[in-house]
Amino acid sequence: MLANFWGFADFYLHNPILVLVLLAHVLSDFQLQSQRMADLKVKRLPFLILHLGLVCLPLLVLSLIFPSNFLFFFLVWLSHVAIDFLKFHSNAFVQRRNLEKYAFLLDQILHFLAIFLLYFLLANQKNPQWLQGAASVLQALLFFALIGKPVNIIFKLFFSKYQAREDNQDTIAGAGAMIGRLERLIMGLSLIFGQYASIGLVFTAKSIARYNKISESQSFAEYYLIGSLFSLISVLVCYGLLYF
Repeated sequence: MLANFWGFADFYLHNPILVLVLLAHVLSDFQLQSQRMADLKVKRLPFLILHLGLVCLPLLVLSLIFPSNFLFFFLVWLSHVAIDFLKFHSNAFVQRRNLEKYAFLLDQILHFLAIFLLYFLLANQKNPQWLQGAASVLQALLFFALIGKPVNIIFKLFFSKYQAREDNQDTIAGAGAMIGRLERLIMGLSLIFGQYASIGLVFTAKSIARYNKISESQSFAEYYLIGSLFSLISVLVCYGLLYF
């Protein structure tokens, strides 16, 4: 099977401490960070310091639970500090060149590379029995964290240009992002429990709710289709990286 060939699922199940650090990063860099904080931390130093303090909190908790990995957790935080300060000092150049989307991707790639590299070089990979037993739960939490807010941000950065101005009328602020998170949550649960037919029900429900607007506006129909396909692709990619 392809799952056995790739071995991603077994890798994460046997390295729950790595999954915990990845989860801590996703939570602190996305779920626990507002858009205002994300915008201001690259412009004003106090907001950057506040953000780095929030990044430190889950790693500090992990250090108390797993003291043998204190150096690993500390260096992960230190790498986050270095990467964010690099982004802070290059922000003027990024804005002049209109490179925000690429700076975001590079920032996240560097964070993940640092975590993996430090884990293999420094981490104590011996896991207590209770943690090994919770590995599948941690794997699922990381999966749902990845397909939540991070996907919304990537979609907004790369695909908002396809949204026509009139498509914003008669909508509640933030409703589209919440619908996207919920549809990916349902798709993720459907994949984990093997209920693949349920994925089709998500798009059916969305299409019924938006039928009038889809039929009346070609631009909205195209933007709706782009968003739906991107949601599906993002869930499948994350599922493949964590469960195959």
